[in-house]
Amino acid sequence: MSEPNLVRIGKKPIMNYVTACVTLFNSANGDVMVRARGQAIEKAIDTVQMLRHGFLKDVVIKKINLGSEDVTRFNGTRGNISIIEIILSRQQ
Repeated sequence: MSEPNLVRIGKKPIMNYVTACVTLFNSANGDVMVRARGQAIEKAIDTVQMLRHGFLKDVVIKKINLGSEDVTRFNGTRGNISIIEIILSRQQ
């Protein structure tokens, strides 16, 4: 499988990420991956739901990957941060 197009979810409004996904689906072939960490996971899920139910009704969730990443904070302590990757595909 080729590497999917990536949309990283952060602090911007949800519509920015929905627009990025629509643009990738319209301009490129293949899947689109929505990736978020920590508190942005909720925004990633909202982005996918808004995309599927409001903009591109033929988009399906192909795969969801869950995990955690070991990070070092600014104060030197270490901890884990949750990660979600949602791979989207258009129905043929």
